[in-house]
Amino acid sequence: MDIEKVKGTNYFPELTGVRAFAVFLVYLHHTNPFHAETFGPFLNRLVREFHIGVSIFFVLSGFLIALRYFDQSNHKNWFKKYMLNRIARVYPMYFLLTTISLLALFLQNKQGENPILVYLMNISFLRGFFNDMKFTLIGQGWSLTVEELFYVAAPLLFFLIKKTRWFILLLPLGFILAGCLLVELFKGIDFYGFFSNYSFMFIYTFFGRCFEFFCGIGLALYLKDQITKEKKGSKLTYMGLAIMIFLVIIMSSLGTQSQSGIQSVFGVVINNFLLPVSIALFFYGLVREKTLIKKILSSPLFITLGKSSYTFYLIHVGVFYMLIHDHLTTNYAVIFLGLNLIALLLWYFVEEPANKAIRKI
Repeated sequence: MDIEKVKGTNYFPELTGVRAFAVFLVYLHHTNPFHAETFGPFLNRLVREFHIGVSIFFVLSGFLIALRYFDQSNHKNWFKKYMLNRIARVYPMYFLLTTISLLALFLQNKQGENPILVYLMNISFLRGFFNDMKFTLIGQGWSLTVEELFYVAAPLLFFLIKKTRWFILLLPLGFILAGCLLVELFKGIDFYGFFSNYSFMFIYTFFGRCFEFFCGIGLALYLKDQITKEKKGSKLTYMGLAIMIFLVIIMSSLGTQSQSGIQSVFGVVINNFLLPVSIALFFYGLVREKTLIKKILSSPLFITLGKSSYTFYLIHVGVFYMLIHDHLTTNYAVIFLGLNLIALLLWYFVEEPANKAIRKI
């Protein structure tokens, strides 16, 4: 694929396949079958750091949004189309599965003290600002608050970056300082954990994770400035992947028996600031170089799994996982295949039709 196509379809099949790779990493992180007693502490701690799949999604979001909309932001009425596309992509499936999760809690009589408040905070994406609510209902959905804040801020970010590319570095610094200020203002106030501490801010909010998105934006702008053909080498693809693996190993060494390495200060530095650079390098290699990894990720299987990856992300922990695990089988491989089948069916019959219907508005 020529880089000139960046200015055309804005579609790289290998990056769709990356979605499947990233979501399966997150699945392994949450369900970690490599118990320390059986497989040893090294492998157990290593897989515990596979939360890096979320970082891959954040860098990818920054890259794709900038690739598709950075130039369009000069056009009239582009923002309406942009927001409609974002809502169509994210909201229908999230709303449906959040509602199902709430109903499941009612059926189990586990709805908690104020289920209506929890539900409203979830469907509005506001729960990601509150430490006490971040894991309610669809627990892994906290990352959608981070994503949505980036989507809303992106038009302003693009406007500023067009003024000077230095804003790619200055804006993340500004967001981080703003996050630190929020923590200082609210850390002594008991309000559902709203910016209650620095660990929450740096791990679970856009203010702490913003650099990942800006790495993606920087990569998109760099590629948009190039008109060159795909290379036959594989240096950058494997270099980026090797650095990612190296950083994950370091993070795993920082973990304890009960906590991931990202919970430490140095772990945050690695995950939020070093890892995104290696991910961007990996993406750059994927779209520029011919490699076996590219061939695998752009295969029909990975493209299909990539298309259903958002739904898989929403169901891989929660109601559907518990239904299979508690009532059908505890076999890890069968559960994994079952969740993929459910995700594919929901994507085909619900997510994709709803997406298309909203885009026609």
